[in-house]
Amino acid sequence: MKLTRCVQAWNSPAFNAALIDEIQALGTRHPQLQRLLQAGLVQTNAVADDPISVYLLSCQKQDHCIHARVGVFYAGIISGCSCADDPSPADTITEHCELLVELDIATGDARISLCEREEQ
Repeated sequence: MKLTRCVQAWNSPAFNAALIDEIQALGTRHPQLQRLLQAGLVQTNAVADDPISVYLLSCQKQDHCIHARVGVFYAGIISGCSCADDPSPADTITEHCELLVELDIATGDARISLCEREEQ
């Protein structure tokens, strides 16, 4: 996965917004992001096609990489049988997960992984 706009904005005030915009633009249909969001579901069993909302939790540079931790709010659904007489509405429920973005400053290559949930 490439995140080139935010790499170009590194060390400028525009970096945070560029990172957030670029991840949000991927959306829930991006194969890598969809897989991570699916794994982050807690209350539902499928990721909805609704837009995602990303916010930056922390960011630091280490060697040639930027390590950013982001939070993502997204919609999940409890999928039914999809029968014509299924009384279950297709309502969405807000889900949340945190992702770790490892971004190569030279190439814009990004690896994104799901952060472990803290037990409560």
